[in-house]
Amino acid sequence: MGRLGLLLLLGGSVLWGQDVESLHQFNGFFKPSDRLTLQSHLRVRTNGNMSSFFQIRGGPIAYFAVKPRLSLIGGYYYIGQSNRTHDDIDEFHRAFGGVQVVLLKTPKLTLESRTLVERFISTPSGDFARGRQRLLVQKQGKGLLPYFSVEGLMVAHRGTVRVGVGVLQQMSPQLQMLMGYEMRQYTNGRVAHVLVSNLQFVQQRPR
Repeated sequence: MGRLGLLLLLGGSVLWGQDVESLHQFNGFFKPSDRLTLQSHLRVRTNGNMSSFFQIRGGPIAYFAVKPRLSLIGGYYYIGQSNRTHDDIDEFHRAFGGVQVVLLKTPKLTLESRTLVERFISTPSGDFARGRQRLLVQKQGKGLLPYFSVEGLMVAHRGTVRVGVGVLQQMSPQLQMLMGYEMRQYTNGRVAHVLVSNLQFVQQRPR
């Protein structure tokens, strides 16, 4: 069924002139204290119906819990991205900060809000800022845990939307696997369909 769904997605996207991308993330979460969480992030993307390298990025992220449901976020990414007009790789940087709030938490689900302001530095089109606001609903419990997210992004008074859906599986107390799909709208009007995978290691603090 999974292969059939992938073939339908690829075929339908080609028919309508839309691209299928893939996005593969690797995250490590470490807790040096009860209030501070450090994340090591690496991500690789493909495009051209998953046939071409598109982008690699990586960097550190810090979360500081001001309150049990309120955290401050700060981070940096190095980004290497393929150039569509020649074979070189464009290298640039992204710094960001913001706040993450758990709006609702029950034994069955959580609703989380994340607000970020980002600064892109040394991109081929110059430096610019971007704002983004995401809402994420995640089922809690055991087994396959579905999630749904919607995010709005704003660059120079131009807004775009991203919608994601998928499942999270707790492979072990330290290891999580996420598989999903994301629809991405870009400022030039292009829409991409993204197949997402995410492997996460979560350090357990000794008691």
